[in-house]
Amino acid sequence: MSFLEKIFGNKFVATSTMILSAIKRNELEIAALQVKAEHEMSDVATMTDAQHVAAEAGNAATKRAIARLDGAIARLSDELPKVIASEEVAAKTAADEALRQWAEATRKANTKEAQKLLAEYNKLASLLADICARLAEIAAETSRANAELRLNPVAEIVTGYEAIHRKHPDKEASEHREMRDVWVHQDGSVTPAKRDEAGQLVPTPVTFDRTVGYDPKPKLERREIVVRRTSHRPGRYEASLSALHLPPGFAGGATHWPRD
Repeated sequence: MSFLEKIFGNKFVATSTMILSAIKRNELEIAALQVKAEHEMSDVATMTDAQHVAAEAGNAATKRAIARLDGAIARLSDELPKVIASEEVAAKTAADEALRQWAEATRKANTKEAQKLLAEYNKLASLLADICARLAEIAAETSRANAELRLNPVAEIVTGYEAIHRKHPDKEASEHREMRDVWVHQDGSVTPAKRDEAGQLVPTPVTFDRTVGYDPKPKLERREIVVRRTSHRPGRYEASLSALHLPPGFAGGATHWPRD
């Protein structure tokens, strides 16, 4: 039986963590025994002969225990580098095996799974190309029909599918109105009344006209006025399907869209 099996038992494989923990325990136990050894012989001057013999026997046993623990620490310290090296080799082996398995799984995905996915892509891309082709025909028919309707307006211009299905709603112009204090001037113009930090009305500047003199003081009234306006903004279109590009799934295949 090896030294480590004697320490930890043969049911466990000693690890570096276990060895370091054992060394730490032994060091703590040695510290406690050293205190005990000092205490055992501290009152020798007042001991009887029998007490002295007993104290020396106990002290010798304590020192033997310390020596055994020191020896165990030395042996464990000798074994620690070997265990660490063994763990590093095991960790490297495990990491290498994990990488090998990852490489094999990735290789299989590229050779087998990707082949199936690309075959499925070719089917779906062909279907998408048929859809794009038909949409292009509809757009062309719409342009031709509208060109004729402009010459002979027997019906309304046809709205294309892009505007019907792929355009976000317009944001219409709007205005927000509120009741506010305003100054109404002699000429009928209106300016919002302002207040200072104390909440008092700020008087409007007095203007002077050389022909008629000073303008009459404006009147303070409560009116509904526009406080915020927004302009009309047309809704945006989704990216055109004409920009769609569907390359072949396999080398040497035909491009699905755009078609030649």
